[in-house]
Amino acid sequence: MHYQTHVFCCVNERAPDHPRSCCSARGSVELRDYMKARAKELGIESIRVNSAGCLERCELGPALVIYPEGTWYTYESRADIDEILDRHILGGERVDRLHLEAGLTVPKPKALETLSFAVERVDQLTPEIKSFVLVAPDRTELPPFEAGAHIDVIAGDGLRRSYSLASDPAERHHYVLGVLRETDSSGGSEWMHRNVSAGDSLTVVPPLNNFPLREDAEEHILIAGGIGITPILAMGHRLRSLNAKFTLHYCTKSAEETAFTEEVKDVFGANAVFHHDSGDPSKGIDLKAILSERPEGAHLYICGPRGLLNGAREAADHWPDSTVHFELFAPNDTSKQWENESFEISLSRRKMTLTVPPDKSILDVVRENGVAADSSCEQGICGTCRIRLLGGRAEHRDEVLTGEEKEQNSSIMICTSRAKAGEMLILDL
Repeated sequence: MHYQTHVFCCVNERAPDHPRSCCSARGSVELRDYMKARAKELGIESIRVNSAGCLERCELGPALVIYPEGTWYTYESRADIDEILDRHILGGERVDRLHLEAGLTVPKPKALETLSFAVERVDQLTPEIKSFVLVAPDRTELPPFEAGAHIDVIAGDGLRRSYSLASDPAERHHYVLGVLRETDSSGGSEWMHRNVSAGDSLTVVPPLNNFPLREDAEEHILIAGGIGITPILAMGHRLRSLNAKFTLHYCTKSAEETAFTEEVKDVFGANAVFHHDSGDPSKGIDLKAILSERPEGAHLYICGPRGLLNGAREAADHWPDSTVHFELFAPNDTSKQWENESFEISLSRRKMTLTVPPDKSILDVVRENGVAADSSCEQGICGTCRIRLLGGRAEHRDEVLTGEEKEQNSSIMICTSRAKAGEMLILDL
């Protein structure tokens, strides 16, 4: 044969408002180009990566088929393409997790990826804050993470609770969490404080990062309040390794209620400024003085209670939006600013059109109709329920997407966000 292997990648493109959407809208063009380039890099001969029109498996796409075997795959990332090239093309082994069986018309449910960690140590840092050191049961390296990331712990009630990683991203043999016992806890922090001890086992979801460092910034200003120090401490580790220019302002009620004090001093050194306000914000960080002028090329990172975060964002309202980064532990109280109306959603992978009433979320309606959808906080602050948006204009109510991402309108948090008036949303579900 002139070519031993033919790969046909669907790159069909439909109108933006088509309820079935298409492989092109799900990224097939870029991934086809990557497959071509990667096959060449790997020196794979006698292969032809082709563009195809509609392969009529739109609900399962992006889709490709490999001949002469006639093996069908779905894929969504460069890692998937790498696996197909490595295992199928080079190794002659079918990639079962991406394989599309004959007759399959809707996606197979995705199993939640979880890991089992051992709790090596629990320390009482302050009267209301504990640290938890997690390790692999066999003491092997843990999955890598970037500064600002969090993991989700599966609590005793089966729900997911997100906790930021405070440890050095370069240290792969343990994770460190800091957990504040919340007086109005929905169960997570209270469960961690009451039930988790050294020697226990925890089920966790691997690291996810909604609060990344911009490592190319010329200067970094970090503001932490209370337990908000956890992701900021990981950032400090990374910035120190980069020999970057950075300053930390860390506010707590008192020295006795300050978590990770020695670690902060060690990591930030003279770049750390401690503020103790005795519970009176007016005696804490002078945000206007700190943020009145933006140093050239500086980026700002804020994590802590709602009042501190809102105050810092207000003091930095003259900074470019792209230079102000923050993470919430609780949603802002904006519910009174929104009015809910009914709207329609199209689940493009299932040929289903559903109505979302005023008193329910997209997440509620999707689940009521038998479609599994992942979630954690269900308050628009963790990013777990993020879904690709293939059509329609959304009214973004979350605190995860940046202003630029909301303008791009290519994804949506289905726990809180809704459709703009008169719009039908086409979801990649």
